[in-house]
Amino acid sequence: MKNAFFRFHNSLYIFIIVLLGFTVVSCSKDDDNITPTPDISALYAQSIKDAMVDNGSEAIDSLWPITAGNPNLQWKTINGQNYVLMATFMRYPESYPVGDSITTTWGDSWFFIPSQMLGKLGPGFTPTSDTIQRISQLLGLPPVNSKSNTHIAQIWVHAERLFRPAGDPSINTTTTGSTLVSTVSDDYRAWFNNNIIYSYYRPLNAATDYYYPWTRLGYTYDWAPGANRVGLSEYVLKANSGCWVENTTTAAGFFQN
Repeated sequence: MKNAFFRFHNSLYIFIIVLLGFTVVSCSKDDDNITPTPDISALYAQSIKDAMVDNGSEAIDSLWPITAGNPNLQWKTINGQNYVLMATFMRYPESYPVGDSITTTWGDSWFFIPSQMLGKLGPGFTPTSDTIQRISQLLGLPPVNSKSNTHIAQIWVHAERLFRPAGDPSINTTTTGSTLVSTVSDDYRAWFNNNIIYSYYRPLNAATDYYYPWTRLGYTYDWAPGANRVGLSEYVLKANSGCWVENTTTAAGFFQN
């Protein structure tokens, strides 16, 4: 009887050891399959360091030109004047009343082409997508914070009031370098140099004050995990430009219309 007890005890002990070993191996395998959560702040900081220095191989030849021959653009004649439809990501929707004419008295505004944004992000968005974060990444803006943009306004603007924030400010080309071309005006040269300081070197005074990964190559820096750094073609509308508001929606609403 005593031997039978010991045989049972030993068998139970071996079973427990085997079971524990299986559990450890199983947990180890599960742990190996866990994808680490990306460090958003580190990704953004790295994008700024990368954008600051053009290594000579980062220019592209597929920038979207603002020309009548670009089939991706929408044009409209308003009061006898030609306008092109552009879009801006912002957080003051009350400044963009739908159907009204406005003047951008607050300063320069950064724009993208609506159809390019829709083509880039629209197919991948679901009801649970973090829309604000993904748009911010695509446009080279800081991670979501209390001052993040929330809305997108589509606006009819005069093409001649736009410039490309790059070495070559012309909007009718498909490529540009990051170094200023010799034909730029003194005003643009000053704007360009000031924006370098603002993007990379100015003193930061608050937790929601950030540097920016400005490429100077005509496209936004997409800093999403695993993304190609090439975002959207970007443009700037000069201050005090008259334009017409076509639509203003939440960021998520932009992809539902």
